[in-house]
Amino acid sequence: MTQDWPPPPVAPVLGRIDAYLDHWAALRGDDEFLIDGGPVLTGRRMSWHQARREVDGVAAALAAAGLQRGDRVSYLADSRLDFFVHFLAASSIGLVWQGLSPKHTWNELSYVVGDFRPRVVFDARLGDATSDDLVARLVAGTPNVERGVVVDSPDWVDLLSNGEVLGPEVLDRRRSEVEPMDPAFIVYTSGTTGRPKGALLTHRGVCYCGVSGVTARGGPDLRIICNLPVNHIGAISDICCRKMVGGGSIVFQERFDAGLMLATIAAERVAMWGGVPTMFQMCADHPDFDTTDLSSIRQIQWGGAPMPAPVLNRLLERVNAERCVTGYGMTETTGGVTAMPPDATADQIVTTVGRPIPGHEIRIADDGREVAVGQSGEVQVRGDWTMAGYWNRPEATARVIDAEGWLSTGDLGLMRPDGHLQLVGRLSEMFKTGGYNAYPREIEMCLEDHPAVRMAAVVAVPDAMFDEVGHAFVVADADTDPEDLRDHCRERLANYKVPKAVHLRTALPMLAIGKVDKKALGSEAVDLAGR
Repeated sequence: MTQDWPPPPVAPVLGRIDAYLDHWAALRGDDEFLIDGGPVLTGRRMSWHQARREVDGVAAALAAAGLQRGDRVSYLADSRLDFFVHFLAASSIGLVWQGLSPKHTWNELSYVVGDFRPRVVFDARLGDATSDDLVARLVAGTPNVERGVVVDSPDWVDLLSNGEVLGPEVLDRRRSEVEPMDPAFIVYTSGTTGRPKGALLTHRGVCYCGVSGVTARGGPDLRIICNLPVNHIGAISDICCRKMVGGGSIVFQERFDAGLMLATIAAERVAMWGGVPTMFQMCADHPDFDTTDLSSIRQIQWGGAPMPAPVLNRLLERVNAERCVTGYGMTETTGGVTAMPPDATADQIVTTVGRPIPGHEIRIADDGREVAVGQSGEVQVRGDWTMAGYWNRPEATARVIDAEGWLSTGDLGLMRPDGHLQLVGRLSEMFKTGGYNAYPREIEMCLEDHPAVRMAAVVAVPDAMFDEVGHAFVVADADTDPEDLRDHCRERLANYKVPKAVHLRTALPMLAIGKVDKKALGSEAVDLAGR
């Protein structure tokens, strides 16, 4: 490990996440902090001082409405600055906040609200939020929910007015009662292997991950775009809270759109280009990519999935980035637990997720015991920045957090001799073929090594002879021969790892957060195999 990584912390670890508003307002109060930059958004721009006042106003309204420490509130909204203001306001007085995405179906929304059972559901969707009865249905169908409030409606204006009569001593008292280990918000896992579970995340966790993450990843005061859903850990912790902790600024967009993102980078002089690899792929494929002014970019940062080498190389052809940064984390860890150091090699950047961030314990274990360097096993992490547990699910919590505090991630990986963590795949994605363990990510990386391939996804399909076999879905040049790709794999992989079939596609199905929808691909592969 180099002596200059990580550098000294950019900010102290405070006990409440909104306290960073005061920290940075004292240092750069009139600098821009929050910006609504999407085409449907308000265009508002807030300094640190203005953000503090907005947060205080909403917090006072929530307190005046009778909401007490430990009470739960839900907020239905697109990605815009109002969502972050509401989150900071609610958590600052001890409420537990839940983000809801308008992109979710009724079944998804009704399940997570019904499980969480907030006292109040706020509707801050863009456009006329009163045009349907969504929130009214949520309130009527969920026990313990007392009311629904449409933001900017007369009801909301009344709440803000009621808050104005509270003296500052009320907010001071409420905030002094909040403890670092109190839950600040809840994020429901994706539920790809079952019903979603709500991970309770603490003030201490998000503050520590913010400080350690922005210190290790660099670029603390660089401007970034947030276009991830408000119910996702990436939007709340990895982008908004981390950038606030570092004293940077955030440009909000209500959704991801490749053309919009490129235009916003140029217009707002965005310096930190962040996202998941599929977003970068879509931007690189956009007709405006080669003509957009990307000279403001200083850092490319990604997470959620490995970056294919061809995509990264395409980006670096156009962007004079000082640093490429990836890392590893999950909802249950509140934020990233690894980061790519500044002196990382090209191989390390493409094949690993960086080194453990100091203060984050990480081990590779097999059957609860740590394995040697270079051996694969389950990635386990430990620290008081991990989740407080799954909401109302003590048994599920006990299954993933052992008596010594080790959190089992469900990810397979190995610690390399160079100190970098290399992910092999997910325990849930590993499949048995002919008695051997096969890991989709290894096969995907092999396919993405082919010059014609831009993206690959491998899923398992039941097979009468081999138990399971791999099917690959590949985005590649139009004249690519699937058999050439299988030959490419045969030259580099053991025979049992070679995909049984390769299916060429112009695009892969995506989840709302920009990851490949492997559940959809798995169903398609089964259908194709049965024909």
